[in-house]
Amino acid sequence: MGKNDPVSQTDARLLRILQVDGRRSYADLGMDLGMAGPSAHERVKKLEAKGVIRGYSANLDPRAVGLGVLAFTWVTQAPGTITLDLMPRFAEIPEIEECHHVAGEADYILKLRARDMEHLGDVIRQVQVIPNVFSTETDVVFSTGFERRPLPLGRSGDETPETAPGGET
Repeated sequence: MGKNDPVSQTDARLLRILQVDGRRSYADLGMDLGMAGPSAHERVKKLEAKGVIRGYSANLDPRAVGLGVLAFTWVTQAPGTITLDLMPRFAEIPEIEECHHVAGEADYILKLRARDMEHLGDVIRQVQVIPNVFSTETDVVFSTGFERRPLPLGRSGDETPETAPGGET
């Protein structure tokens, strides 16, 4: 199985479990998958080596750490500069959580986090002064229904991410 090949059914089940609970023990993973803990550990290590699992992180509540304002900024590059990649410059701004190069009216969509509206304005101005940024348009989020959902791996329509650990038949 190459990096871009679909994963096996067992690996898909393992990945669904880890997306919901990345700290699950190998013994528990093995029980969920019907195998020994060391076998589950070996599968995880192989998926890490192939780059399928890119890492593990804590899922923080932005409000709890003082970043309660969420906004999306559409960035249009200056005419004639489309071959220049602005992503490295966006990466220098820590309040930009995500950066996507897109097709459409804009060239990039940035997901921004800020303490308050004044801070958001400061972040947007940092974006606007980057060479070859032609225009920006920002939408502030009132509420978020969900984000960081688990990827739908080899799942039938009636399964949910919450049922993944031990909940599958």
